[in-house]
Amino acid sequence: MKKWYEAQGPEQRAVISSCVCLSRNLRGIPFPGGLDTAGKKEVEQKICTAVFSENSSISHEFRKVDLAGLKTAEAVALAERGVIRADFADDREGRCALVSEDESETVMMNGEDHYLIQVRKPGLAPDEAYLGADQLDTILDKYLHFAYDDRLGYLTSNPAILGTGMLVFLDLHLPALTDTGAALRIATNLRMLGITLSSAFQPRGSVYRLSNRMTLGISEREAIDNLNGIARQILEQEYQARKKLLADISVQDTVGRSLGIFRSARLLSYDEFLDLAAIVRFGIAEGFEKDFSIVDIDALTMRIHPANLVLEAGMGLTEDEERAMRAQIVRKAFALSDT
Repeated sequence: MKKWYEAQGPEQRAVISSCVCLSRNLRGIPFPGGLDTAGKKEVEQKICTAVFSENSSISHEFRKVDLAGLKTAEAVALAERGVIRADFADDREGRCALVSEDESETVMMNGEDHYLIQVRKPGLAPDEAYLGADQLDTILDKYLHFAYDDRLGYLTSNPAILGTGMLVFLDLHLPALTDTGAALRIATNLRMLGITLSSAFQPRGSVYRLSNRMTLGISEREAIDNLNGIARQILEQEYQARKKLLADISVQDTVGRSLGIFRSARLLSYDEFLDLAAIVRFGIAEGFEKDFSIVDIDALTMRIHPANLVLEAGMGLTEDEERAMRAQIVRKAFALSDT
């Protein structure tokens, strides 16, 4: 089965993915930070029973991943692909995750809160991501009793997400706004609106994460609509800026040279790949390269993260071995034959 990042999505020209996260806690049980091993196991069992019960409509959709039982590279690889949060890979004791086959849906247990629902979709699709998260939330609500206050909303360990308990992330590819310096100005202006625009691979790749930081006193629907509207304004500015870049022959040359490196390189560091991939993705999106799609480059990026390369190799890699393997994968992806 294809992974979510191997599928096409709306506005993929400049939007890599949309993600909705819902944090929930069980009524009458302390937050995970106040639980011992037995308490965390009880939370895990309650959630797993809700998902895998005979009457559950989603029991066949998920597999259970015991994070404490994973090797470090296996856990980090999941985090690199966005299946789990990075802190789940760093501190795995007492934590587990339920993961859908296409890796678009995850239920992470015993993090900051008892569980975190995460649904990710390709392109600009926050509505679709929210629909998936809300459906999963509704199903779990039938079996579990959430910690909820009529005045405050969903109770969470982090006061910053009190209320809806929802965070929405849009990963945007903004090479033109990065080139002009406008991305930083936009980020500064958005802070006053309770919106964050930050570099996802600082300072590499021209990929930015747009996210809401206001969850109290606002509905889930309002939060998504606000973020979606702001995203479309940013995209319009990005597309206008791209028109100017496309007219510059030096930019066209940079795209061509980057494609040439992808087709011939024998060594590629992770940072170098991110820099080149940003340029190549821009070139593909704007029609410089007809033989490869945006989906191809986005799926390739997931594949060649350091820990994912280690898993694919089936053994530890030296720095040079990692660079050589990354270059070989990229070279084969962008050439008809390995030359």
